[in-house]
Amino acid sequence: MNPRLRSKLIITATLLGAVAFVAGPSHAQSSEFNARLMACRAIGDVTARVACYDRLADGLRPAPPSAVTAPVVPAPPVPPVPTSQPQRPVAPPVMAAPAPTSRFGPDDLPLQKRDPEAAQLPNQIVAKAVAVTADRQGYVTVTLDNGQTWRQTEGPEMRILPGAEVKIRSAMMGSYLLSLTSGNRSVRAKRVN
Repeated sequence: MNPRLRSKLIITATLLGAVAFVAGPSHAQSSEFNARLMACRAIGDVTARVACYDRLADGLRPAPPSAVTAPVVPAPPVPPVPTSQPQRPVAPPVMAAPAPTSRFGPDDLPLQKRDPEAAQLPNQIVAKAVAVTADRQGYVTVTLDNGQTWRQTEGPEMRILPGAEVKIRSAMMGSYLLSLTSGNRSVRAKRVN
C-alpha cells in the first residue's frame, strides 16, 4: 500500500472516529451507523474506502438543541427617579488608564522626547586603552582610562595595544563601534561596565 495513501486513510479514520465520538449516542451507538462504518472498513480498495468514510462523515449532522431550556424572566422595570431639574444625557463612562502596551516602542520616539538629558550626550568618545585582553575567538576587551570597559562582539580580530587611543561611537539600533583613532577599521562592541 502506498504510504501516502495509507496515512490519508489513517487520518480519515481517526477524524471519522472523533466525529462519531463527538456526535454522541445518536450516531455512535446506533447499530445502523456501526454497520455502515464496518461496511466501509471492509472495502479493499483504499480510495473507495476513503470515499465511503467521507460519505459517512457528510451524513453526520449536529445534534438538535436541547428541548429543555431555562425560561427567560425579564427584569422588572425600574421606575424613574423624580427630579426637579430636567434630565441631562448621561456621559459615557470614564476610560481606564492606558494599557501597559501604550508604552511599547519608546525607541521610535525622537531622542528629545525619550530622554531629554540623553539628547545632549556625545555620540562618540575618545580615550586611551589602559588594559587589553583577548578571548579564544580573538575578540578584545578594552579597559579605558575613563574607567569604562568595552568588549568586542563581532568583526575581525583587532589588535589594540595598551596606551593606544581608541574611539567608540554610536551606531545604528543601539549598537556601538570600536576603532583605533589612527585607523579606519571598526568592530562592533558592547559596554561591559
